[in-house]
Amino acid sequence: MRFRNKRDVRNHIWRVMEERNMTKFPSRGRIPNFRGSERACERLREIEAFWKAEMVFSAPDSVLRKGREICLEEGKSLLVAKPHMKGFLLLRDADPQKASTITGMLRYGAEVRPPSIGKKVNMFLQGCVAVDLKGNRIGKGTGYGDREYTILEKAGAMAENCPVVVIAHDIQIFDDLEYLMDDRDVPADIILTPTRVIDVRR
Repeated sequence: MRFRNKRDVRNHIWRVMEERNMTKFPSRGRIPNFRGSERACERLREIEAFWKAEMVFSAPDSVLRKGREICLEEGKSLLVAKPHMKGFLLLRDADPQKASTITGMLRYGAEVRPPSIGKKVNMFLQGCVAVDLKGNRIGKGTGYGDREYTILEKAGAMAENCPVVVIAHDIQIFDDLEYLMDDRDVPADIILTPTRVIDVRR
């Protein structure tokens, strides 16, 4: 399947997921929080990068809630972006279930500026609207995910070779979307779905 632009990819995924009742609430205009996202997030425990990471960054999307919970359960420092790119919060030793929601992040997280975090981010976790088997990722169209990565990188807060891990449903994965990408797009290194782990670096 070949698309004219990223907007067409997004509209295709949102339509298909809505028609098949695959999301937990309306997904159009958002990073879809799909049924089975918890199983995809559980696959964090299957990748070496997760166990090596001391600090994990997570976007605030609902599809990543279980991932944030797992990070806190395993004693990771968790750096999260506030909704709509309004800053960053650091969570340590917080209740995993309470602090993994957006409300909980805002309540229990300490506001930080990237240069003064202390530790470097060893894993960058985000959702997607679509991603291909080469790691080319398409978000909801706001550019937040790419900007979050760039801000942390420019602030010196990213560890060298920090892997970008994307949570996706298998239906969101395409063979090739590279023809739609530009220089600002940050590629994924590892894709976690309810059924598999895809390491695109291999």
